[in-house]
Amino acid sequence: MIMRFSLRCVGCETAFTARVGVSPTDLTRFYLLCPTCGLPIHGRSTGQELEQLRVEFDDAEKIAGDGTDQPVVTIDPSVPARSDADWNSGFGSFTMMTFHFLLGDEVSEYFDDVGTAETAALEGWKSVRRIGRYYLDGSWVFFDKIGRETFPDWEPKTTDHERAARVFRAVGAVTEQVVGSRANRTAKFMERYLLKHRAALRTPAYVELLQADLAEGRIGTLQRDVFAQVDTFLRSYDAWSLGRLPRFLTEASKASLEDLTLFRDDFTQLRDLYQQGFELVCKTTRYMVAAQNTIKRGDPNDFGTATPAGVGEKQRPKTLKAFDKLPNASRLAYAAIVPGWEGMTELLNNRTRNAIGHATAHHDLRTGTIVSDVDPSGTQYLDFVGHVFDVFDALATAMQVIGRVRVSASPNPYV
Repeated sequence: MIMRFSLRCVGCETAFTARVGVSPTDLTRFYLLCPTCGLPIHGRSTGQELEQLRVEFDDAEKIAGDGTDQPVVTIDPSVPARSDADWNSGFGSFTMMTFHFLLGDEVSEYFDDVGTAETAALEGWKSVRRIGRYYLDGSWVFFDKIGRETFPDWEPKTTDHERAARVFRAVGAVTEQVVGSRANRTAKFMERYLLKHRAALRTPAYVELLQADLAEGRIGTLQRDVFAQVDTFLRSYDAWSLGRLPRFLTEASKASLEDLTLFRDDFTQLRDLYQQGFELVCKTTRYMVAAQNTIKRGDPNDFGTATPAGVGEKQRPKTLKAFDKLPNASRLAYAAIVPGWEGMTELLNNRTRNAIGHATAHHDLRTGTIVSDVDPSGTQYLDFVGHVFDVFDALATAMQVIGRVRVSASPNPYV
């Protein structure tokens, strides 16, 4: 839905018409630029029903008028657009033409993914969140109550491993729908990881490691932290949902985006999601490399004598305890050297992590880029949103790793 507003910039006092694309939302933060002086004008829309939709602006006042002979600014928080787009500007004026130009034959698959993901994130997750919380709290009566209400084939279970397997399957069903059909890298990783994990379970030292971690609370703490972060991501789904778009674009289409801007202003929120998700995924690499070490050398604590590229000889860990103390980049490097796992680690861009984590990092609204002292050239906002989407994909996959570890650490596991 397009809403028109006659506005006056409080800076240069120019009157102009703002055409803003809006849709039902709890809260969407956006901005536009004054067509005369370039002042960033922040806005926000709220309202789940069309008749309740409300749009407010900072640094601009609403005025009477039909907009005749006024400059026109067109933006939509959910579509990349040109900063000078008018209603009939074609590509970059936020119409479906923009999506068709960018996606071509992929447009139907993209919107199929969008619809499925929105239903999963906004509706499906509500019940699964409750199931997960009751699981983490050990409230088995309510765990089964919500389970029966959500899944027709739900049957109460009494063992730790059965309950754990059930809740992680439920979470995985939702997160797979959110990530959508372009999760090729994590799907390949999970396939290869499970082969190693199942084979490693034949080695007593590997099982003893998992059981020790469960007994000391390491696995329980990690699964609780990862679940909470997945929940935080999905509660903020609207802010990073467009990160799916880069996965569907050809290199030529990506080049077309250089002239477009995503007029969203959720940088602080997305930065926190990125950093926290990144950290948690790195923590789960403990169990990835433990399985690899067991298969290669018969001991989860044996890292051998070789080191990955970029990891110094003095950094080579002799135990998993030492591995846990390595910088994130080094831990990811150990996971990345395993054939088939590199796709998972590539979702975690350490350059982006360092750039956005710098104290000077901010969203430059005039250029539509994320800049900092360590990245003065900047990262396009849509690219950054794509990196956040990647981290969610990796986090959802890491949660399934923890699920397998949790099940296998039980006294009576199955895999």
